[in-house]
Amino acid sequence: MQPVLVAAGAAVPIVIGVLVVRGRARHPAGWLLIAHGAAFFVLLAFPGTATTPAGRVADQLGQGLWVLLFLFLVLVAYLLPDGRFGSRFWRWWVRGGLAGVVAFVVGAAGDREGYAAAHAGAAPPLPWLPAPVSGLLGAAGLVLVALLVFGSVAAVWWRLRRARDDERLQLLWLVWGALTIPVTLLTGWVDHFLLGGGRLFAAALGLVAVGLPVTIGIAILRHRLFDIRLVLSRTLTYLPLVAAVVAVYALLLFGTDRLVGNGTAGGLLAVGVVAVAVHPAQSVLRARIERWVYGLRADPRAALQLLAARAEAADPDGLRVAVAAAVADALRVDGVRLVDTAQPGDTAPSGDTAPSGGAGEAVRVPMMHRGARVGVLEVAAPLDRAALDLLGDLARYAAILVRAEQLNDELRDSRARIVAGREEERRRLRRDLHDGVGPALAAVVLKLDATQSRPDAEQRNALIAETRDEVRAAIAEVRRLVDDLRPPAIDEVGLLDALRQRAASLSGTVAFEVTGPGDVPALPAAVEVAAYRIASEAMTNVVRHAAAARCRVRLEVAGGGLRVSVEDNGRGPGRAAPGVGWTSMRDRAAELGGTCTVAPRPEGGTLVRAELPLAVGGTA
Repeated sequence: MQPVLVAAGAAVPIVIGVLVVRGRARHPAGWLLIAHGAAFFVLLAFPGTATTPAGRVADQLGQGLWVLLFLFLVLVAYLLPDGRFGSRFWRWWVRGGLAGVVAFVVGAAGDREGYAAAHAGAAPPLPWLPAPVSGLLGAAGLVLVALLVFGSVAAVWWRLRRARDDERLQLLWLVWGALTIPVTLLTGWVDHFLLGGGRLFAAALGLVAVGLPVTIGIAILRHRLFDIRLVLSRTLTYLPLVAAVVAVYALLLFGTDRLVGNGTAGGLLAVGVVAVAVHPAQSVLRARIERWVYGLRADPRAALQLLAARAEAADPDGLRVAVAAAVADALRVDGVRLVDTAQPGDTAPSGDTAPSGGAGEAVRVPMMHRGARVGVLEVAAPLDRAALDLLGDLARYAAILVRAEQLNDELRDSRARIVAGREEERRRLRRDLHDGVGPALAAVVLKLDATQSRPDAEQRNALIAETRDEVRAAIAEVRRLVDDLRPPAIDEVGLLDALRQRAASLSGTVAFEVTGPGDVPALPAAVEVAAYRIASEAMTNVVRHAAAARCRVRLEVAGGGLRVSVEDNGRGPGRAAPGVGWTSMRDRAAELGGTCTVAPRPEGGTLVRAELPLAVGGTA
């Protein structure tokens, strides 16, 4: 081998190893690179056979040491990126491979025929194991060495499937450097079979000897030197494409020459086939390579399909986890999470819809649904422009899923509160009837019994008067209970006038205006009660909290539903958390299958709007 190539192949790994040892003292790859450089120099710098007795002994013992030319680089592949084995399995696998290296070296030292062929028929100077034993050791060791070499490919692939962010970039540097091995083998075959042997293979061998240690050093020390994903994707695209073009061209040229004896026709046919096939092949190959390297950044449709499939298959309580995992897989990143940063109905500030975060920082994308922020999608890794665009698309779709889950949770909570409220109402009615009306009626019965036993008319009249008062009190208690169940004003004057009466009772610092259709159609009883309670609660909030001067209440019947609007010119809701009153209004609307929203007015103040469907039962 050329001295310059030997010197470069030995010096570069040693220099890179020293830099790694200084920069990453605990990473064993530095010492392995130094050992590789030293072994490369010792084994290749002194070609030929020794003539001294000591040299002949060294030749015999070193017949199998050629495995050291690649052993240390193979061990580095098992240890990248963090200097540790990927799992206990791979640790024992490497131990078995190292045992195979020892067995092969011991067995190769007993290869008498190989030694004799290299030393003009001379016998090995050292007595050794019997030939069958040496042969068995050598064969078994060679098998284990081969498994160790090919196992490194599987180990790197295993780590790549699990690695994220920086670890994945480091492994991609190793993969890119390892591509020099098939390039060198292909170059050697072309050099031998087509060019008759020359310097081309030596140059390719130098590419491996220098390029692979350099990429290992970059992977450990400067893995963000440039975008290795772009370089690797282009390399994996065009390298096999070039090889395929050369192979197809050569095969067609050779075939047509053998069949028709016309090399020119074969050349034209080969050019035509290559011209037609190269672009489709390049497109398919590039798409597959970029998906492996970048994820689904170049295919937003596939990313959205992945998100939809994960969301559909997710457990109802695990939707957020499934969405985060789908985004991580689509972007080939780690550390994705969904954060609930705002309550439903909270409007995002203007312009707060773009990804935030500088270079090297976590990226935060607000998830917006109909102008309201339902959460934030966080990615704990820097992203390029294509990834940011895809993340924005995924965030918009994820917002719909998250909002649907929030609505489902709100509906479940609302139903639970409705059931709990109904049971509490029943308990209150039972208590009031048992502790109030019941004892009062029992007292009336006792008074009537006492009245019947009195012979004196004056005493009987006095007891009857007391009984009359107690009956009136019981009637008042019954009326109170009835009024709590349904406001009596609705039945007495109708819903619109009942709201006007309520507004009149609240008037003071706030001027109320209640409007509605002149002839309100018959409404279901549940709708009337819900509309009255919602409007009454909204007017009460205006008086207590809004600091408003005017408040307008409007009823509208349209589209098969009743709309109740309460708007004021006060300070607005701001970012205050919904209180008991807001929650009660929403629950009353949700109980009927309607909606109730509380939002700021553009001109200032608050707008409460309830949409109540009329198809909820019979009319009042």
